[in-house]
This record gives sequence, C-alpha cells and structure tokens, in this order.
Amino acid sequence: MKARALRHIGIISAALVCTLGIPYLSTGHLQQVISGSTDAVSGASVAIDQPSGDYIVMINPEKHSDEETLSQWRAFFTGDDTPLIFEDISCTSAANDPAGTEMAESFCSRLPENQMSLRTEDASLMLSKADCGRFDVIIMSAELADAFNAYSAAERAGAEILRIHGAESAGEDIS
Repeated sequence: MKARALRHIGIISAALVCTLGIPYLSTGHLQQVISGSTDAVSGASVAIDQPSGDYIVMINPEKHSDEETLSQWRAFFTGDDTPLIFEDISCTSAANDPAGTEMAESFCSRLPENQMSLRTEDASLMLSKADCGRFDVIIMSAELADAFNAYSAAERAGAEILRIHGAESAGEDIS
C-alpha cells in the first residue's frame, strides 16, 4: 500500500511539473527574475521617430489630478525634458488621420509601457466627444484639425491646445 501511494504522488508531481513548470521555464521569465534584469517601469525598446508636419494636442485639464502633473504633460508633448510622470493618460487619434496616429504612437514609444493608452476613432465621433469634455488627450494633424474645425470643439470643452511641430523633413525640394 505504501509503494502504491508513493507511485501515485510521483505520477501527480510529474504531471504538475510537465503542465506548469515546463511552460514557465520556456518563457525566460525565471532567468530574468534570477538575474535581476526585470524592470517594472522600462520604456519601449525603440523610440519611434516623430513624423514631419504640424500637429495639435488637445489636453483636457479636468482629467488631470493637479496643475503640476498637467504642466509635466505639457512639457512632455512640447518636447521639453520631463521627470517621470506618475499618471496614466488615454490618448485618442482619428482613424482617418494616419499622420496623427503615427505622432501619437511616437509619443507612446517614449513613455513606460501602458502609461499612454492609444485608440483610434472616427474623427466626427472623436470631436463630438470632445465637445462634451469626454476625452483626456487628442492628437491630430493640423490639416485634419482645420478640416474638422477641432479648435471650436476644444474651446467648448475648455481644453488646452498645443501646437507641435514634428521632425523636419529630410527630403529634397523638387521644383
């Protein structure tokens, strides 16, 4: 009876090791924990370059806890040096604005992972929500902002508008 119980415990233990241990060991997480190379606030491995052009960033001041944090976000979006910001934000860009979405992705890549959530919506729906103040940050290209009159939506919501100039174009002027 004793041998039978030991054999049963051995089979159950082997099954648990196979179903739980082998997948955990194959992820490489255990090696990172042992070596101490895990970092909870590491940023993206590669920062995405900013596209060229003009952009606007609308910030809803009601969604931020205090003036100091709001000024840190202003400095971040304008390209100034900022300390680590201890607040998450939700960013929206227009689905039909690939340049604005690329700029938003560039900003996301310079922050710790998951600090800035990015989603795309139809421009009309996005600006309709902005009229009611139901946004945190909106990033749009200046051309689309002009076409959809985004400035009036920002004024009605009491939002701050920052004009951002993307990276300079490296192309030649063909005349």
